[in-house]
Amino acid sequence: MGLGVFTSKTFLVFLSLVFLAAAAALGYVGISVIITYKQYESFLSNAYVMLPAIIILAVAVLMFIIGLLGCISSIQESCCGLGCFITLISIIFAAGVVTLVLGLVYKDKIDPELQKNMKRLFEKYSGGNLESSAVDFIQEELKCCGIQNYTSWENTTWFMANHTVPVSCCRKNETTCDGKLDALNKIYTEGCEVKLENVLHRALGFSLLVILGFAVLELLALISLCVIYRRNSREGYQLL
Repeated sequence: MGLGVFTSKTFLVFLSLVFLAAAAALGYVGISVIITYKQYESFLSNAYVMLPAIIILAVAVLMFIIGLLGCISSIQESCCGLGCFITLISIIFAAGVVTLVLGLVYKDKIDPELQKNMKRLFEKYSGGNLESSAVDFIQEELKCCGIQNYTSWENTTWFMANHTVPVSCCRKNETTCDGKLDALNKIYTEGCEVKLENVLHRALGFSLLVILGFAVLELLALISLCVIYRRNSREGYQLL
């Protein structure tokens, strides 16, 4: 085996291992984003906000296949397999670009929908229904109270009937808190809308950053593979 062919095979095997590791990393990112969004699905009625995460998982599966194909085609010196390798990388690069575009487009649509759904859920709060569970969860999880701040509760049916904010507004270390507004030091005063927007934007921004990084890697890999494919086709790679 010539030095050029050996170097090419070593590079391709290494690149394949990189794609297998990338598949695992993307799978983790995709699942993490979905879990984050699912926690607050009551506030996000449209499914399009899940599209970037779903595409990330699809790309992770494709990258796993690419990694296996790269290892096999490199070891067996298959020109045909290498051609498929290049084709799949081209597809996954295109998918990454589409994901970035979708993420940027839908990022600005999260906030208006979030505000509308939060207002609807807070107005339906009764302490025992499904909407109440979602509101209690977000207030306890994000350590917040109300939509804009704790005064947002003053216009709700719950406050008019009970003259208190929900117990989920109470700080975790306050065992005597009953939700009355005459003891503001015992409740969270910051609003939930801004905090939830920040959580969702961070999750989406992180996923887009990861996709961008892998898109750059895939572009470099595509260029390198084209060069190697042309060289190795002259140096003796054989069709299966």
